[in-house]
Amino acid sequence: MESEEVDSVVQEIVATLDNLFHAEKRARLQVSALEEREYPLAATFEMVRDLEADSAIEEALAGFGFEYHTVDDDAELWISDEHGLMVFLSFTAPDGRYYNYRIVAFDVVGEDEERSA
Repeated sequence: MESEEVDSVVQEIVATLDNLFHAEKRARLQVSALEEREYPLAATFEMVRDLEADSAIEEALAGFGFEYHTVDDDAELWISDEHGLMVFLSFTAPDGRYYNYRIVAFDVVGEDEERSA
């Protein structure tokens, strides 16, 4: 895939994920405001919002042709061989810093090339 095409896909993914994460931040503020008045309602709203956000992210990345791979409890990994991209979600670094997402480009190497390297 051409570099310009990959750049376009990356820009679309960034815009999509940014929009989803901004919506999640707004929902967290709403939850905080609700908690002061009605904790049970806030807990229910938060649970529903989390499910909606997870579903929206899954739908968006699957729509770009990414496949989900389990990494560990703190991170999700989505890989697209077609675009040569990996997207890490909810990634927590060993030093404790938290990243909403990280997009990494990679080259697909065939088995023959891998063995000769």
